[in-house]
Amino acid sequence: MAYIIDNESYREIAGRKFLTKPSVDTFEHDAPRLPFVNHRVRNTYARNFGIIRFQADFLEDMQIRGMTSDPHISLHFQLKGFSNARFRDIPGDHPLRPAEYDIYYSENFHSDIFYNRQNGFEYLALILKKEHLLQFLQQNGNPASKLAHALESSQPVALFGKGAPVTPEMHSILHRILHPPVAEDLWEMYVNGKILELLGLQLHQHRNEHSPSHADRETTRQLAEVYDYLCSEFLSVDSVEAVAKHSPLSEHQIREGFRREYNTSVYELVHEKRMLHARQLLLDAGMSVEAVAEVAGYTTASNFIQAFKRKFGVTPKQMQLGRRR
Repeated sequence: MAYIIDNESYREIAGRKFLTKPSVDTFEHDAPRLPFVNHRVRNTYARNFGIIRFQADFLEDMQIRGMTSDPHISLHFQLKGFSNARFRDIPGDHPLRPAEYDIYYSENFHSDIFYNRQNGFEYLALILKKEHLLQFLQQNGNPASKLAHALESSQPVALFGKGAPVTPEMHSILHRILHPPVAEDLWEMYVNGKILELLGLQLHQHRNEHSPSHADRETTRQLAEVYDYLCSEFLSVDSVEAVAKHSPLSEHQIREGFRREYNTSVYELVHEKRMLHARQLLLDAGMSVEAVAEVAGYTTASNFIQAFKRKFGVTPKQMQLGRRR
């Protein structure tokens, strides 16, 4: 049976955050926080990115339970050893073997992480601020539609969905990120550029592995049109059947395509948009709960209140009161 470590103990030494002034934190063999783990951790934080390097010998099987993090994008590299993660809002297991990586994004990272008993374990997580990466993608023509859509709509995603191989070119960039050949006052600019260069290689790899035929490209384009339509008309659309009337795609193609391209469904996207809109009306427009419930498409305020609390953890009224304090 795996030894269980709570979120707070692990988060303190491997937390994800961004700081206006660059900062470096190091931890080594901190038994009270991580018993049965000989570890060496070096975390570097800057305004738009962070670098978490975690090296360890696990003396027992380990489970980090209920790990939480603030919103970010993680370029997660398994350099040595094995790991597995289960995310609350990204389906399936996400195992990584040596020299594999994946790109993860969530507005509310909540995961259980598993490490087998092993020596010489090492991972490197390069984290990016959502707004920083989204601006970069938009300025360069949105070359990664799946990732860009996920960021724009706050939909969680694992870009590859499985471990992708770390190429020699990526290894070379990682080495320069860890050992930058520049003066200290140029470090942030240099590393930021290298992370974006690395991301370019990863997006190229993803595109090659998922290179579609002409028909597939046309379907992808049509799905993007449906997605954009839903993002603007989410208050008036309530079914896949209604969406299909505005698209050459069938209901089946829309259902399957949304799950494949965006890791969501029409219902989930519409619900997400309505809840975010409802929150904005409650906080910024000061509307009553009953009025907002009607706008969001609920026939009764009680059903809306239940759905709102499941989404945000508080009732609409509690959120309004919290804003006024």
